[in-house]
Amino acid sequence: MRKLIFTVLGLACGMLYASAAVQYMTIEKKNGAKYSFLLKENPVITYQDGNIVINGNEKTSYSIEEVKNYHFTENNQSAVDNTNAQILRIVSVSEDVIRVENALTDASIKLVNINGAIVGQTKADNEGSANVSLPSQKGVYILLVGNKSFKLIRK
Repeated sequence: MRKLIFTVLGLACGMLYASAAVQYMTIEKKNGAKYSFLLKENPVITYQDGNIVINGNEKTSYSIEEVKNYHFTENNQSAVDNTNAQILRIVSVSEDVIRVENALTDASIKLVNINGAIVGQTKADNEGSANVSLPSQKGVYILLVGNKSFKLIRK
């Protein structure tokens, strides 16, 4: 009898642990994009006009033909992975040139002196890269990339 009680208790604890682990419903599209919905919010899935609609919201509507699968996961699969995030990088190519990498396409890139005068200006290419020529004059410069700024010192 004790063996039966412990077996049932063990199974019940295992089921509670297993059910507690699944927290998200994830829709995976054929293009690799993943969208997760918190199960605590009780997402409602409906099918309308060839689309999977979550919570009756047009913004969370996916064409059935584009959906690879949907499943339940422990983690939010749509979260941005920091290891894959593209961080804006400023690289010194030579004494006279710096390279901006991972900027937004067509982002405005300006180099200004301490007085605010523009001494160099360009735009990022389709890959988010651009070379900026540094002036030969020593001094402090500000590199403006989109809405970010970096202080450069030319010695």
